[in-house]
Amino acid sequence: MKLRFDIRSQLGFARFGRIKIGERSFKTPNIMVPINKNILNNIQIDESFNYFNSIPNKDNFNQLIGYEIQDPLGVFSEKEMKEMKEKKEDNEKKENEALFSETKELWGIPRISNNTTTSQNQIETPQKLYILSDNYPNTDVSRYRSYELAATSTRLRMYEEVLLKKYPDEKFILEFTFKEDPQILEYIITWILRNQDHLFGIRIRNILANLMQSRIILDWIIELKRKLPSNLLWIASGKILPQNYALALYLGFDLIDTRYIFKMGIKGLYISPNSTKWLRELSYPLCSCKHCQQLIAYLNNQKKDTPQVKSMVLNHNFYSAIGELWRIKQSIADKTLRSYVEMRIHSSPLAAGFLRTIDTKYAKEINSRFPIINSHPVMCIGSESYNRPEIINFINRVKDEITPAKKYKMVVILPCSAKKPYSQSRSHQKFIKTIRKAAGKVYNDIHQVIITSPTGVIPRELEKVFPAAHYDIPVTGEWDAYEIRSTAECLADWLKKYETEDNSPLSVIAHLTGGYRKACEIAELFLSRENEYKDRFKFTYSISQTDDFGASSFDGLNNLESEISENLSNISQEKTPSNNSKDFNKITKDEIIIKATMDYQFGRGAGELIIKNGAIIIKGKRPQYNEIYTYDGAGKLLVGRLYTNTGLIKLAPRGAELLVPFGKHQISINEEDLQGTTVFRPILKDIDPSVHPGDEMIVVNKNGNYLGVGELIQAPPDANLAKSGMICKLRKKIKQHSKKV
Repeated sequence: MKLRFDIRSQLGFARFGRIKIGERSFKTPNIMVPINKNILNNIQIDESFNYFNSIPNKDNFNQLIGYEIQDPLGVFSEKEMKEMKEKKEDNEKKENEALFSETKELWGIPRISNNTTTSQNQIETPQKLYILSDNYPNTDVSRYRSYELAATSTRLRMYEEVLLKKYPDEKFILEFTFKEDPQILEYIITWILRNQDHLFGIRIRNILANLMQSRIILDWIIELKRKLPSNLLWIASGKILPQNYALALYLGFDLIDTRYIFKMGIKGLYISPNSTKWLRELSYPLCSCKHCQQLIAYLNNQKKDTPQVKSMVLNHNFYSAIGELWRIKQSIADKTLRSYVEMRIHSSPLAAGFLRTIDTKYAKEINSRFPIINSHPVMCIGSESYNRPEIINFINRVKDEITPAKKYKMVVILPCSAKKPYSQSRSHQKFIKTIRKAAGKVYNDIHQVIITSPTGVIPRELEKVFPAAHYDIPVTGEWDAYEIRSTAECLADWLKKYETEDNSPLSVIAHLTGGYRKACEIAELFLSRENEYKDRFKFTYSISQTDDFGASSFDGLNNLESEISENLSNISQEKTPSNNSKDFNKITKDEIIIKATMDYQFGRGAGELIIKNGAIIIKGKRPQYNEIYTYDGAGKLLVGRLYTNTGLIKLAPRGAELLVPFGKHQISINEEDLQGTTVFRPILKDIDPSVHPGDEMIVVNKNGNYLGVGELIQAPPDANLAKSGMICKLRKKIKQHSKKV
């Protein structure tokens, strides 16, 4: 049977792809629905809304994965086990099949006729996928009750010595239960690595049952992510509620087993996306599905725990899980999964603490797997948004890769605006007009820098780059201590990058009020404490603390104009010395934007390679992008397209070739030529460890020759651990001429 899990895109630990089981395909993320007589008899099947009818979606993928737990040979029955052992010599085949332990058949939801009753004849023949259960029948549980490591090692050793050897061509899913003992985790990882050729996935029970154990849970998940092949399918099972589905998927689980909510529904536990309540506690339904509309008539009765009422609860739980899956999938389609996770955790302090632990203790692991290139809105609602991967990646890129394009005469620090990009807002149009009026011919020698929370420092040339033009925050005028300090640190780091003429102090005009001003004052304090920088800057505040007008008011603009004029009159008008063959004071506005954007995407120095012979931005054939051209002896050459929705560049073949000597954002393969337009794991030789999923990648052959440019699918840590699957999808590839025989 064909069995494959392909990753098509990645967002942090979350992976989105498809599962291929035989001839059936399933999209991930997805849920697993238990199918058995007890559940089917309690679920009222709606003919107009029938999930048990293998409804394909627009991409012809089945929407849900159904599974059935069977014990066809009575593996868990002591009586039948004895009979089986007595007949061992006469019925060897039966015994071998029993070694599968708990047999779980996974397949597309079986077809049910319009009749609500189900029979074996109505169910399609399933594709079987075996799970190596965590409850092996030959394990003496009572003997190992206080020795969990011994129980785990005994079970896995028996699987390895008997089952895997007898069925070398089968692939299994290994099930294990989350335990606090790190030795158990170490043993499981060692066992998986030793037997990875036999495994299709892992199924972890109760991994999110108790979010108070956030650090231990995350230690488990991170350790598994660091060491296991990335193309293993991850399944979360056991006690997991719909309110934590988004968190589970964010942590990298591809499937979620819904058996728990069915089991509890039969017992009378009403589960909503935000809370759980027993029937005896429920006064009003917490949703308006048709089953809850029927349920409300029974909630005033004293006898709530009747089979009829529990059937309604079970149906509600089922649709609640489906609804949550749909909401998550829509957030994935909108590329707002992180925002949805933040919204979800606000219903639980434990979940909120869990996410904050991820963002602080394991930021490096998550952030390196988050795309840099994106265009979705970044909603920064609560304090957990300060450490969103998109925000932290932007701050780090500006700090590490971006430098001022030339030796500026002055820096003007401005506040942000609600409208993005900033230059399209009314306030910034006023700022630009005022600076131009005050500066005159030296307007281009004044660098405009915007400070904001939570993104820190945004040079004017990067104002259209994601997420600088895509974030939104609640505007109250009040900054908390974290916002002030983090912005101050970013500003201090940025100001250190400026070079001045003759080591004279750089004039810094802060046109700021409120929290913006406090952040700038703290940045000035940070710089004054370092001997190297304490005399490098001359700070001027155009609005005093006693003024009661705003930065964009008439009085505020007059103050800004006056301060710029006064400071410019004190600055030497001597010609700035040239840098190498190009006078950096003659760099054009287009070249400044190209340099900053290229450095942001590909690393410091990439922009110099593109603009060294001059570069220009020309309106593209379509409104979605503008075209970037450079020059050589033959004229203009297209090097890339600057997209308006992201503010970032997609390379043209010529631009990619120019960056080959730069050595970054490269994938090298161990072959001379690339067949097709996809780099698969078996031919991967090396990959730049600093890149992110979705980045522009330059593909070279084993000799370092350019082959094409495309988009990275998996982050380098996962690509290196993968055993198969796609690594990079090429957009442009050089033409390979057939060799003459």
